[in-house]
Amino acid sequence: MPANRMTKFEVFIGMWNTTGEVLETEASPAGILSATDTYRWLPGKHFIVHDVDARFDSQPTRSMEVMGFDASKKQYFARSFDDQGLTEAFVVALDGRRWSISGETVRFKGSFDVQKNRLTGLWELKGSKAGWQPWIKLELVRA
Repeated sequence: MPANRMTKFEVFIGMWNTTGEVLETEASPAGILSATDTYRWLPGKHFIVHDVDARFDSQPTRSMEVMGFDASKKQYFARSFDDQGLTEAFVVALDGRRWSISGETVRFKGSFDVQKNRLTGLWELKGSKAGWQPWIKLELVRA
């Protein structure tokens, strides 16, 4: 077993100020997203806990996510849990500065700037009629 497969995810550790432009989809209206994203290691540095305190327009939403490596599947994963009782499993990948999150109903592709203090990208939402639709243009800036 390698010393730690999660080392490359160190780039996330800390607090981020997040803003987003929510685009209209078949499921939801356009709006504005603002959030604080906090990433911290669990002891042993095998898992990262990601806490999200967000507002879609004026509607608060909170979630917690755990990121790690699944040795049996040989892939990185994230599992999110939110204040509405929903949970979702994701496959995540960090390739250089490129970051991707893939789930059944949502996916994200973005990239870090050269200094790795800014992450920008696009969330997409899987619609029932139109397939994948642009959903949230997102920017995280290290606090």
